[in-house]
Amino acid sequence: MTIKHITRVALLGALFAVSLNAMAADMLKYRGKPGSKMRIEGTSTIHDWWSESVQVSGRLELDPSFPTDPAKTDLKPGPLPATATITIFARTFQCQWGAPMNAVMLESMDADKHPKIEFKLKEFVFKEAKDGALVFDTKGDIMARGKTKEVSMPVQIERADAKKLKVKGTVGVKMSDFEIPPPAPKVALGAIKTADEVKLTFEWNAELQAAAPAP
Repeated sequence: MTIKHITRVALLGALFAVSLNAMAADMLKYRGKPGSKMRIEGTSTIHDWWSESVQVSGRLELDPSFPTDPAKTDLKPGPLPATATITIFARTFQCQWGAPMNAVMLESMDADKHPKIEFKLKEFVFKEAKDGALVFDTKGDIMARGKTKEVSMPVQIERADAKKLKVKGTVGVKMSDFEIPPPAPKVALGAIKTADEVKLTFEWNAELQAAAPAP
């Protein structure tokens, strides 16, 4: 490769990097706010059960074409550039049966070794405006207990005002997808069995961050 070719490749690389940085700078950046929650719901041989965390952190970046004004729904159906990472620490989950069930669940999730549950967005496709919310079809990866599983789920975005969002969604998964042993009290000696399938439901509050000042 000649010096001329090397220079051309370097220049193209620099222009591409500048373009990516400009795109990232223009994205609408949201950060998680208090009031969010994530619930796991399941069944067992004796009763239904749930566990919930109200400590959900994360970030969401949306293309500038996203309508922040709640009165506007003029978004063309199709893919929308977006990135998101949502994080929940396993020890923040609280079960309806209190401390004994919390301990059983944390053991099943191996919370000491794998403290975080994380979701990373991969696809974000606008579908329709319905009942005041914007509905998207999404794909993303859920990571739990050190294992990753791709999921597809519809997501609704409600806009309280030009800065605040509430993102809501529900998806079914199997604990075995993450090699999580279905939680069961040892004192029951195997008499209580928990179903593999669980439902994950979340409500995530986010607020638009102020744009960084120009250098």
